[in-house]
Amino acid sequence: MPTGEPRTRQLRDALLVVVCALVALGVAMAAPTRADAARVQCPATFRVLHDDSIGRLELRRGNYRITILASGRPSCAQASRLFTRFLDDFDGALPSPWRVGVANATFVRAPGVGFHVTRVGRGGGGGGGGTGGEGGGTANANHCPGSFRVLHDDHVGRLRIPAGRYEVFLLQRSGLSCPQASRLLTRFLASPSGRLPAPWVVQPQTASFRRGASGIGFRLDPAG
Repeated sequence: MPTGEPRTRQLRDALLVVVCALVALGVAMAAPTRADAARVQCPATFRVLHDDSIGRLELRRGNYRITILASGRPSCAQASRLFTRFLDDFDGALPSPWRVGVANATFVRAPGVGFHVTRVGRGGGGGGGGTGGEGGGTANANHCPGSFRVLHDDHVGRLRIPAGRYEVFLLQRSGLSCPQASRLLTRFLASPSGRLPAPWVVQPQTASFRRGASGIGFRLDPAG
């Protein structure tokens, strides 16, 4: 006939198992997920100077906080540069393998690798970019306000652009905004060879830049 000691030991062992399981469950519920732990909030904010868009993602003017989805991939500095470049891709066609998630303002190049942006506050300050014109109003619907200043004699391929101020005219009323044209011109001036990111082309005869055969683009006129 079995004694009471083995039965007591069995009950004690069973109770110990239950207690350990409850402790493990509590730790799991309290601990952040690996994905949450890996997120890194960048210290500086990124300033979007004008209401803008990347495909169907609308970005209102203001400061944005950048959060990295996985620690160090990409770095905060790289994410800031990427965001600046993506703002030029107003059609949403980002360089492969990057893609934009409209629902949560996220940019990813692989599962868990990328960053998302969140608009914060209303004021100025912070790191980040954008370019703009200087003063002025609009002469007509296709004329961008203000002027674009070229600091030195420059060229884009065979298009010569002497130092001075230029007015920017959109080639059609939709498909490209004046802030986007200004940023594109800044980017194109860094390509003196004239090899622009596809499908953009420069047309020296008319001092214009066109996005392929779409009719979307802009031209330059020396400011009077």
